[in-house]
Amino acid sequence: GGHGTWFMGATYPDKFAAIGPSAGWITFHSYRFSGAPEESSAVQLMLRRAATQSDLFSLADNYRHFGVYIIHGDQDDNVPPQQSHMMIDRLKVKHKDFVYHEQPGAGHWWDNSPEPGADCVDWRPMFDFFARHVRPGAERILNVEFTTANPGISATDAWLKIDAQEHQLSLCTAQLTLEPGQNQVTGTTSNVARLAIRSHVFDPSRAAMVSLDGQKITIDAGISPLNEVWFGKTQGTWRRVGPPAPGEKNAQRYGTFKESFRNRMALVYGTGGTEEENTWAFERARYDAEKLWYQGNASVDVIADTEFNLSADPDRNVVLYGNSKTHRLWQELLSASPVKVSPGRVEFGEKTLKGTDLCCLFVRPRPGSAVASVGVVSGTGIQGMRLSHVARYLEPGLGLPDITVFNSDILTKGDTGVVLTGFFGLDWSIPSGEFVRGSK
Repeated sequence: GGHGTWFMGATYPDKFAAIGPSAGWITFHSYRFSGAPEESSAVQLMLRRAATQSDLFSLADNYRHFGVYIIHGDQDDNVPPQQSHMMIDRLKVKHKDFVYHEQPGAGHWWDNSPEPGADCVDWRPMFDFFARHVRPGAERILNVEFTTANPGISATDAWLKIDAQEHQLSLCTAQLTLEPGQNQVTGTTSNVARLAIRSHVFDPSRAAMVSLDGQKITIDAGISPLNEVWFGKTQGTWRRVGPPAPGEKNAQRYGTFKESFRNRMALVYGTGGTEEENTWAFERARYDAEKLWYQGNASVDVIADTEFNLSADPDRNVVLYGNSKTHRLWQELLSASPVKVSPGRVEFGEKTLKGTDLCCLFVRPRPGSAVASVGVVSGTGIQGMRLSHVARYLEPGLGLPDITVFNSDILTKGDTGVVLTGFFGLDWSIPSGEFVRGSK
């Protein structure tokens, strides 16, 4: 619907000539609570970062790539027209190619003309607007200004790819200009750790130059037009680098716990614990599968750890339900993980978090694969395992960082029950990551 149109345009700005959101709400918070989030604790801010890609106000500059035709009924009591008004106020700052039509007396769904179809989506002036717009093609783009919150979801715009961030899941931007006559690209970045430029924009017969944040990097003549030219920033200094290694976070596998539920994921429940723990693992996996079925029309495999064939699907995501004692595949998939969940404890690098009521949700790269991930829904005991129902990780608009550990205080004391949450580093390690600790 309208919100999906807003989201797709902001997320994949180089794919559209124009968009036409009809009665689209903008963000979960503005739609549900009619305002911006209030100041929050460090834990809340970290948790909120995992869902930054859903904050369309923050990504609104990406709409400048194409035309926007907005439709809304002025009597809509499902999605109030104020949602469109809020985005229009945001577009007015920089956008020069948008139209707003507000239909008098119309609600959320309306059809006044005898023409086939409903006017609220088959609005003839909107399709006339579409007919007058065309995608220019990446080879004709000279200026790229691109914002993303998560390269694992949205990484490319024309000939630019933002592959990694300095502060993960915080907004990052690149404003680059191609000067064909000079055979160079110049511009600035914010919160970008690694990017690539498609080499076809350069004349391979002569040396090229790329200037990022005032730092000039020369590219020798003879580069293949089929390649990408990669740049990485370390301690504020840009240099030319190779493509990311499979073990590094990149646009193909960037993390957040929610990334576990993609890539033909298999939900694999543990059978090596007590009867109570095994029952929980099966029912938790089945619940997630049914949630995806009803909400996303997805058919997901729910498989026992004794039956899942790891070698048959080496690039498939796996979600484990259980801990290192109750899940028979833990050692094979997570032996190199710096996080280990055992009865009564969570080992987090050199630190140990103790308690039988700890729930731990985290994601790691799947060994031997450049694209697959392993998600873990775990607990230090049956009490911690059952707490997993508090984390509504499959709800749209909600997210979790790479790891979150919480205890039963979350039931009565809110986010003070979050013991630890945050992001592993770009090398998937703890020392280079960013984490905040809660009350315990």
